[in-house]
Amino acid sequence: MSSTISRRSGRSGPAVPAQSSPPSAPRWGGRARRANSRSLRDMPLMIAMLLPCFGLLSVFVLVPLGLGVKLSFFSWDGVAARMTPAGVSNYVRIWLDPRFVASLGRTAIWAVMHLVLAVGGALLLATLINEIGWRRVRTVFRSLAFLPNVLALSVVGVVWAQIYNPSIGLLNSGLQRIGLGHLGHAWLGEDHLALFSVGVASAWQGFGFYLVLFLAGMQTIDPTLYEAAMIDGATGWQRFGHVTLPGLYNTMSLVLVLAFSNALKGFGTVWSMTQGGPSNATELAAVYVWRSAFQSGRIGLAAAAGLTIAVLTIIGVTLLTRWRDRVAEER
Repeated sequence: MSSTISRRSGRSGPAVPAQSSPPSAPRWGGRARRANSRSLRDMPLMIAMLLPCFGLLSVFVLVPLGLGVKLSFFSWDGVAARMTPAGVSNYVRIWLDPRFVASLGRTAIWAVMHLVLAVGGALLLATLINEIGWRRVRTVFRSLAFLPNVLALSVVGVVWAQIYNPSIGLLNSGLQRIGLGHLGHAWLGEDHLALFSVGVASAWQGFGFYLVLFLAGMQTIDPTLYEAAMIDGATGWQRFGHVTLPGLYNTMSLVLVLAFSNALKGFGTVWSMTQGGPSNATELAAVYVWRSAFQSGRIGLAAAAGLTIAVLTIIGVTLLTRWRDRVAEER
């Protein structure tokens, strides 16, 4: 029997059980010290395993980045033995250059086109493929959709340049056969159509990668949610808006960041199809950097322009990430 303590204040009261002493606190200090000592013993091994990765990162990223920053403060043509210090004049010159400002505007339009065509097309096609019940058929469609992504940019440029050929191109020939020949154009030769035409080719080349990511994200959505929506009488669009899109939130965030950063590059497709023409109508910021460095011999100016594009990309990705976090908090 447990001992009791009787408290009496003139009158007899109920017995109050005696409180037992609190148990002794676990000795976490010793365990933490052992974990720290084990970490210190493993530190040389971790450093040895990270050294090759850090070495490659330094050789291919950090050192070139440092040289690029250095070049941006000098005036150099790439041939002279000496580089002339220029201070921040290269950064001032690019912002006073109408060609650079116009190339940034075209790059912004290019990025919006890439997000709408590549990401939007990938999401739509992924939804349609995911609705296919037969796994083998779904695998075939997924492989065919991913095929353009494994093609080299030069190959994509040559193929689409032939499609857009005004004389023998597939697009104009197809319009002619269905009685819409009056809609045919010199798609890569007209200023107001060239950027859009090249953007379509770039979106076709890149959408397969985003499609695979969307399909992977759709596999993580609970099928019972679709079953419940169908029982409630939800249409296909309602299931897409209330089940698929919320379930793809994390995947959508990743795809948008990747697509935005990829869109700001956009050099390979443009150069293989139009080389920035006609009349600089497709000269993106990346094409401006290449021309400044290797055609005009203004290495310092090109370095300043390239670093400016990199900073703008970082700012854009940061804003996109903060918007994603704010939306997540509101949910």
